[in-house]
Amino acid sequence: MIAAFLKKLLLKNKKLEFYFWYLRTLDKRIFLPTIKVQTMEETIKDLVATNKSIARYGDAEFNVVMNKANPNYQANDVLLSERLLEVMQSKLDNLIVAIPGPLYSLKGERLSAKFFWYGYINKNGKELFSYFDKNRVYGNAGITRFYLGQTNKNISHRIAKLLKQLWDGKDLLLIEGELSRMGVGNDLFDNATGIKRILCPSKNAFNSYDAILEAAIQHGKDKVILIALGPTASVLSYDLAKLGYKALDVGHIDVEYMWMLMKAERVIPIKGRYVSETRDAEDYEIPELYKNDYLNSIISKIGI
Repeated sequence: MIAAFLKKLLLKNKKLEFYFWYLRTLDKRIFLPTIKVQTMEETIKDLVATNKSIARYGDAEFNVVMNKANPNYQANDVLLSERLLEVMQSKLDNLIVAIPGPLYSLKGERLSAKFFWYGYINKNGKELFSYFDKNRVYGNAGITRFYLGQTNKNISHRIAKLLKQLWDGKDLLLIEGELSRMGVGNDLFDNATGIKRILCPSKNAFNSYDAILEAAIQHGKDKVILIALGPTASVLSYDLAKLGYKALDVGHIDVEYMWMLMKAERVIPIKGRYVSETRDAEDYEIPELYKNDYLNSIISKIGI
């Protein structure tokens, strides 16, 4: 009788269900080392004040490193797994290795994010945390996931404003998937001096890695390089940092910015863009108002 009552109560109250589940699974996390992660603000300010690059890791990259799964936009590749582990454990002075803030603290995250990350740690924590350096302070990969998962949307707007300082008055080179179209139809990069683009495959970009790296070296001189290519971006940022470029793995930055402008409350399609997290396809046609500027910004196409 009591058990049935508690089960019914938990089903009605998600927050109560979470705390009950959190305590019930605590033994899977309690002995894991504490990993230090900067706040989003600290990470962005570090990037603004220095010539550092950033390589970001999320569950997709971790899964590739652990050979457990691959995102739907990148087929299994042993070399990619090896390179991602190399980058994650690298010690370049001019590279921030960024991991999700929830691996350190879930403060400010929505309940759904708390369920996801604690569940992910419960399942993978022992192996995953063995790759981390407990004496290192990691950057916060959430700088490009600043809206949808946050409970305080005022923080989201503040992060977006800080991010724009990274390219204020500077030339940009965007290296992105064919349908990513960062900045098209919004003001995200309006404070940049100019924008050039290298388009890459929306899926399996790592198959064209050597050509992408070569094009980035050729066209990225004296530019801030923004990369949105899934796990490939982490490796590319690292290789470019070694060569002295400022390369920022920005992932979903444009999608999150669009969701913020739309005041979205869940993952939704965006007209004219490929959004990997939803199967609901929007029209990929670029509105006429932005088409010419977008097409004129393309300086290279690789593997498409």
